[in-house]
Amino acid sequence: MAVSKIWKVTVRLDQVIDYATNPEKTAAKEYSPEQYQALADVLQYAKDEEKTEREFYVGGINCNASTARDQFVTVKEQFDKCDGIQAYHGYLSFKDEPNITPELAQQIGTEFAKRVWGDRFQVVVTTHLNTKHLHCHFVVNSVSFVDGKRMQNNEKHWRYFRHIADELCRQHQLDVIENPKRGTGKNYYARKLHEAGMPNYVDSAKAVIDEAISKSNSYADFKYILRQMGATFDDSPNHKYQVLRVKGYQKNIRLTRLGDDYSLERIKERIYGNRNRVKLEPFQKGYYYRPKQYVLLTREHKIRKVGGLYGLYLHYCYKLGYLPKYQKQNPARLHYLLREDLMKLDQITAQVRLLGREHISTSEQLFSYKSKVEDEIKTLTADRTHLRNEIRKVNTDDDLLSGKKQQISALSERLKELRKEVRLCDGIAERSGVMRENLNAVLADEEKIKNNRKENRDYEYRR
Repeated sequence: MAVSKIWKVTVRLDQVIDYATNPEKTAAKEYSPEQYQALADVLQYAKDEEKTEREFYVGGINCNASTARDQFVTVKEQFDKCDGIQAYHGYLSFKDEPNITPELAQQIGTEFAKRVWGDRFQVVVTTHLNTKHLHCHFVVNSVSFVDGKRMQNNEKHWRYFRHIADELCRQHQLDVIENPKRGTGKNYYARKLHEAGMPNYVDSAKAVIDEAISKSNSYADFKYILRQMGATFDDSPNHKYQVLRVKGYQKNIRLTRLGDDYSLERIKERIYGNRNRVKLEPFQKGYYYRPKQYVLLTREHKIRKVGGLYGLYLHYCYKLGYLPKYQKQNPARLHYLLREDLMKLDQITAQVRLLGREHISTSEQLFSYKSKVEDEIKTLTADRTHLRNEIRKVNTDDDLLSGKKQQISALSERLKELRKEVRLCDGIAERSGVMRENLNAVLADEEKIKNNRKENRDYEYRR
């Protein structure tokens, strides 16, 4: 069974209007017709007779399903919160199996809605029978009838209540997805471009890999040809995924997203298969073999290619005397603007390692990484809260209790690391501007000293 995300209803939605009838418009004086109609449409869609067997599988929690729209509006007017989001619409989908029936689906949906929203909100629960899989629809008032407060994050995000849905399914001997995977499908935008015959980064990445493989006889040749084509390929064993960035695109793509034929093992197999090919070339008189000339990269070349935030930090560490490692640090020759940061070398070092490890070069990449870490923190926090609630139950087995405590400890350690990453991101965003100002001031002073020395040499020469 899977729980979808809950989406908000503010004005009339096309996908709801297609299935809705035209109910009588009786909007209140301070209630706009669009908001009133949006609430009517989503309720009418959830109670569609063709999908619910003439409303046999329709119920209400803290409200009457037949007059739910007016009761929703009454609560909003009572607390003077008629604007903004009118309701939340969600569904609970069940796997096609013999144990599930419409009556059981409606029962599970009602129990689920009572445990999640029943204490504070009005909910309409229906079961639709018009698709292959039975699924329950929920229409939840956005304003609580208890205290007039709007729905909070933990009441409208699936990560906080998916454990309740799994627990109810287990109680009724239904299958449960133990480790749900999110975001593994092909990119929707890229798929639509592919269907329309337009270029996209997925097809471009496949074409680049295919061309590089066709010209390679070894894995080293493959990587070299990718560089010649302007692509950036990262196959570091220290990273979890191998990623490729094609010239003309600013986004990395994992090889695992391209299909089985583009995994690292499969790419090597295709390259090694080229060794058995026989190349027949026409004889050319006076043919002269020109050996390939390779330019060995030096430290200067590597440093010159580094830019963005990571390059800024490396340059700053160089000015602090922290880099290169083989040179001894001399604080006496350090510029006065940089001496204070010598006491913060541990923080700066941790920030440099984060930028290098995650290949962060711009502020957009930094904030994107921070957002990803914060989402993982929310998910792990919800999992830990659920485990803590489980160990408080009476008559819990000792072995099970010990296992859950170990899981809580592991989650806490992981959360500690993630929160440290967030603090590092905040520190980078705050410190990068100060670094640029200090470096500009240092460079200006060095240029001034250089000009003064040149003037002194000229003066001595004229004497």
